[in-house]
Amino acid sequence: MMQWRRDKPESFTKGIALCALLLMLGLVASGCSNVLSQAQQADKAGDLKSAVALYRDRLKAEPADLAALKGLAVDLYLMGAFDEALPVQEKVVALDAKDAQTRVELGFNYLNHQDDAVKAVAVLGEAAALEPAAKYLTFLAQAEIAAGDTQQAEEVLRKALTADSSYGHAYAVLVGLLEGQRRLAEASELRDAAKSAGVTIEDGPGPS
Repeated sequence: MMQWRRDKPESFTKGIALCALLLMLGLVASGCSNVLSQAQQADKAGDLKSAVALYRDRLKAEPADLAALKGLAVDLYLMGAFDEALPVQEKVVALDAKDAQTRVELGFNYLNHQDDAVKAVAVLGEAAALEPAAKYLTFLAQAEIAAGDTQQAEEVLRKALTADSSYGHAYAVLVGLLEGQRRLAEASELRDAAKSAGVTIEDGPGPS
């Protein structure tokens, strides 16, 4: 007796393989997502060391994951690992053209920990262009002062005070700049203007 053999159609076999592949990819994606979620949970718990390790694991699988890069950059910076944070911050800035906050953090890394005021001016200028608030303009002016461009810094500080006449740090930096140039009458007038705006000028170092 002749036996009939029922072969599975080629399209059916390929379909099974495709389903298996998609399932596998889904599991991988889920695993990667879990690693990122675990890192973020560690952040919330204040366990920065564990968060850093988890972010690094995630970045081994996906080097351009912005969420992992940003989390890693912030944690390293908070831990005082400024040299390690630097290339991560630079990568975030290169990948995200609209991230003003990371540009500020990178700018202060350049300024306070890498001794590179010129690069700080460039990246803080980008941050101020993205968000021209008094705070970011004042940060830019601080970098410009460190880079030796006091005239430009003064213009930026006055622009900051025009944007927000209640921002005390802009008054403090500009008063310090004027007093450093022995322009004491102008500094005194600025102190009076600050007082009229309800601002108490506190001399001292700026953000780091």
